Amino acid sequence: MNRRISKRQIGLLTAIFATAVLVVVLPAGLARQIPAFLLLWIWPALTWALWLPGRSSERFVIAAGLVLLANGFWVLLVSFLPGVVPSWLIMIGILVGAVTPLVMSMLSAGQDRLQRKESPGALILLSAVLLLALLLRLPNLGYKELQGDEGMIMARAAAVLTGDETELFIHQKGPAEILLPVGTWAMTGLIEDFWIRLPFTWAGLLAVLAIYWLARSWFSHRVGLIAALLFAIGGFGIAFSRIVQYQNLVILWGALALLTATRYRRTSKSLDLVLSAVFLSGGLLAHYDAILFAPAVAWILLGSEFDKGMINLRGWIAALITGLLMLAIFYIPYLLSPSFNSTLNYLVGIRLGLGSGEAQLGWGGGPAWQMSTFYNSTWYVLGLLLLGAVGLFKLARQKSQFAAVLYFAVPTLFYILLVRDPRTHVYVIFPGATILAGLGAIEIWDSVQRAGNRGIISLSIVISAIWLVISLLYPILMFVDVTPERQRNWATSRPLPTLYLTTWQVPPKFGLFGFPHQAGWRVAMDVIGQDGLPYASNEEEEITNWYMAQSPRTHCPDFQTFLVSADAQDSIPYNQKWLKETHLQNRILVNGQPSIEIFGRESVGTVEEIEAVGRGLWLGPADLLPTLPAGMQPVGVTVGESIRLAGFDLNSKEAFPGGNLVITLYWEALAPIEQNNQVFVHLFDGELYAQHDGSPECDINPTTRWEPGQIISDTHIVELPDDMPIGSIPLLVGMYDLLSGERLTIKGADDNALYLSDVVIGER
Repeated sequence: MNRRISKRQIGLLTAIFATAVLVVVLPAGLARQIPAFLLLWIWPALTWALWLPGRSSERFVIAAGLVLLANGFWVLLVSFLPGVVPSWLIMIGILVGAVTPLVMSMLSAGQDRLQRKESPGALILLSAVLLLALLLRLPNLGYKELQGDEGMIMARAAAVLTGDETELFIHQKGPAEILLPVGTWAMTGLIEDFWIRLPFTWAGLLAVLAIYWLARSWFSHRVGLIAALLFAIGGFGIAFSRIVQYQNLVILWGALALLTATRYRRTSKSLDLVLSAVFLSGGLLAHYDAILFAPAVAWILLGSEFDKGMINLRGWIAALITGLLMLAIFYIPYLLSPSFNSTLNYLVGIRLGLGSGEAQLGWGGGPAWQMSTFYNSTWYVLGLLLLGAVGLFKLARQKSQFAAVLYFAVPTLFYILLVRDPRTHVYVIFPGATILAGLGAIEIWDSVQRAGNRGIISLSIVISAIWLVISLLYPILMFVDVTPERQRNWATSRPLPTLYLTTWQVPPKFGLFGFPHQAGWRVAMDVIGQDGLPYASNEEEEITNWYMAQSPRTHCPDFQTFLVSADAQDSIPYNQKWLKETHLQNRILVNGQPSIEIFGRESVGTVEEIEAVGRGLWLGPADLLPTLPAGMQPVGVTVGESIRLAGFDLNSKEAFPGGNLVITLYWEALAPIEQNNQVFVHLFDGELYAQHDGSPECDINPTTRWEPGQIISDTHIVELPDDMPIGSIPLLVGMYDLLSGERLTIKGADDNALYLSDVVIGER
């Protein structure tokens, strides 16, 4: 056995178990983050790279992508077990996965795998591209607060960790973006924004390396370098490396499916065929967008069998069983779950618009262009189109590598010709576009060199350098530099408007992810404290639920404090008259500028100002669990088939003629709800004295938005008439279908109106 290899194996084995010990013995939170990251993503990638065949960086990117997928899939399997997800079981699976390739490499002849090294020059250039990609993705990664989608993902991750795997099925997309945070959170106990995003940053960096190797395997090292460079400076890849979402997983696993398929065509090894199926299935476990890469994968694999004139039956059976089994483990329970209909309605009715009066199928070129030239400079996109056209022309002339055409054309045709509003889903166009552009760039350069004109060569170098610098500066200003936040302040702070021209005046309004924004929510809960609850805000709940750790929130005027964000990510309407009866108590600053104003019921002498930048917030899964208040009066009655009334709170301090009665109902959704149900609250003893009917949470949260397991705090303020009789009056509640008016069934309740309590109406 090669002695140097043995030393590597021993060193990695030592590192793996030493890191595992650190994860166990160090306190939860910051101290565990680096050991957990190494144990989850780095050490296993290095051990699998020792065993896989190929050149060093090619082996590594395949291994690292496989580890991201395998560890996430292990978390999926563990999450299906009943009860709280055991962190020790996740760690055992990670350790087994990391050690297994070491054992296999010890038992097999590994010399041919290790002798295929990179040339020093190629490795230096590739390292420079990867370093640039890292510098565009890592700085200020923790500055940005979670967006609504990220907050929702982390709430689902917390639910999965605490034993509710059904959260995976109500997510309306693949589970991968939830599973990666679950793995990290299970190992570290506490987590914070920077560390939540780091695995996705890692995936984004690996995607650059995967694009390099895919372009290199199809064309050449030079094409690979240019393609990787162009992808590294692309806005979509940078943005999605700074957010907890699926996009870079789709790009990475899609590129690796194509790379391993190309390896199979070259080597005919069944391992590469199986890996291609695994990576394509992994992409589909991240998002349905990955299906757009399937035609290119199929073209390569079927073309390989056609070229050989025979079918590798055993390899195909193994690949199909493995890939389909991976998909079946998640998607069969998903298809059988009550949540699937809502997902189907979302995809068909909302994303494609087939269920609406005006179908969304149609030309999406305008929105796609606007989104592409907002995430990137117009010059970058124009250059990519020009170079890509040259690359396509070269392929058409040579009639070769049709898979590269499919890699670009299928996503392009789908999202530009078929989907009227593609939003950021156009990101799937850019991996193929950068490879074609890399091919076009090398073709132009070779033509210029063959011409032999030094002036033209020098001019080409200057033009290329200027274009690259202009293309690079734009994402630096938009994503890396956070002062000012240019996306949030486009009208006054757009980057160099005389240089970065656009064909549109107003940026896209919806579907913007990854741009830096901080409002100061990390310090908000510390500022208001328990005495400031329940709170209200104009920011969406998916954000505030994370930063306020599921503290009681209301959308009604019964709040103790109201937090007004000057630049809410997704603003919630509220009655501004409510603030006239409050007093400004605190002001949260971001970079010295007012961002959140906090209003309370009592006047204060001096408004305290708190700077939020630089502050962190560490949370555990239990902090994100929806909870019922300790003083709640329990009920536990099912309303209809999908809703349970868990309990209620009653505030009768002003229960006198001309006053009001405040009742808070605590609902729990048991299953997805397809119709809008109204809540009624009646004071009724044969005669209706007072009532309040309306959609839950003061008309903000209709029942169609409720998710299984969610606790809804629903406040109703019943205005009491001046001629209200004195004495005890029964309080009845229930629900009815908004369209039909039919009340939902409540077993044992007369007229489906549930008696809760007698309310004593006193004198003023």
